[in-house]
Amino acid sequence: MRVLHIASGKYQEALISRFYEEELTNVVKERFDFDWEEEFEYEIYKIRLVNDARVLGLMSVQGISREQRIEIRLLESSRENVGAFKEYDRLAGCLIAFACKLSFKEGLEGFVSLRPKTELIKLYVEKYNFSLMGNQLFVSERTSEMLISEYLEND
Repeated sequence: MRVLHIASGKYQEALISRFYEEELTNVVKERFDFDWEEEFEYEIYKIRLVNDARVLGLMSVQGISREQRIEIRLLESSRENVGAFKEYDRLAGCLIAFACKLSFKEGLEGFVSLRPKTELIKLYVEKYNFSLMGNQLFVSERTSEMLISEYLEND
């Protein structure tokens, strides 16, 4: 998978892997706004560059088997990767696509949901093709396949 380095306009190889409690150092805490300590009862994944151990984004997910879906509980890019002057782009897309891939792997047909902050609903709908269902957004098979193709093309 590739993320875009904004300043150079060049893509760089990235990878997503599990994030464990012992990795949550003060350095990581200072670069993220959410309290990730509360998420360790769920699976947490990190995205980083292949040649750099610095965590660029985090996502916690929970499998909800009775509803046949993966829920993205929390998704956050590090402070330097948010807003108009961010360093890297495509971080959230890669993490969302990874959740879609997990859904297929678990036999859940690509069904992924999340509860966004109100101001982010439009972004998720327009940029990632999520659909609104009650107070949650979701993607299913076709959209999940599209996201995987767009963001995880090198997997």
